[in-house]
Amino acid sequence: MAGNVCTVQLIDGDSIETIARAIHERWRAEQLAAGKPAPAWSDLDESRQASNRDQAADIAVKLAGIGCEIVPLRGHDAAECRFTDGEIEQLASAEHDRWVQERSNAGWTLGDKDVERKTTPYLVPFAELPDDIAEYDRMFVREIPVLLASVGLRAVRG
Repeated sequence: MAGNVCTVQLIDGDSIETIARAIHERWRAEQLAAGKPAPAWSDLDESRQASNRDQAADIAVKLAGIGCEIVPLRGHDAAECRFTDGEIEQLASAEHDRWVQERSNAGWTLGDKDVERKTTPYLVPFAELPDDIAEYDRMFVREIPVLLASVGLRAVRG
């Protein structure tokens, strides 16, 4: 299998863009269903589009952390990789850590939610997040097999 193993490099720019847009659309659907505002991709500023791209690009890194690799999709086998509840928590926590680092690097600080002042109450460890906020990270993790399949890839146990 080693010759077929995909790394971060195999998830090319076009694939990252496709996955990033799918991540945003999934989030947007959840927001709209809850009656909350949710801008379309085209209405996002570059920093929010970049955040989705960074999230997409980091999928392979997170999967490696649980012993999974990314390989080309063959047929309709995307559902082969199912994450345990513990893996979902580990991957969701890793995604939140990535997001916290991204926000911190961009000058965001802990405080009441205020986009203009770049403050958010979610710059805390994953375990301290309100469950409804942590669920966004879990939702993303559960979607990884579908996201990868959308660009002809899949996750497998290493």
